[in-house]
Amino acid sequence: MSDIKIVRISTGEELLCTVDSGSKEHLKLTDVAILIATQCNSVGLATFMAYSYAKDGMEIPRSYGMSVVDPVADLQKQY
Repeated sequence: MSDIKIVRISTGEELLCTVDSGSKEHLKLTDVAILIATQCNSVGLATFMAYSYAKDGMEIPRSYGMSVVDPVADLQKQY
């Protein structure tokens, strides 16, 4: 099962992505975008690690995921 989530990783970045169950030790993230605060009190999206094949999906250790939450409807539409 996969859902669109915001994942805050241990380095502080907040990622909007599709989260698949992955394995016991890892989260599988696909279509990963980083959330960027703008000067106009809004949020922008940028491809996370655009210079890599991370757009095809990546796995991170579950311990790196500090929190996993549902995005608000407007952000989910923007994604």
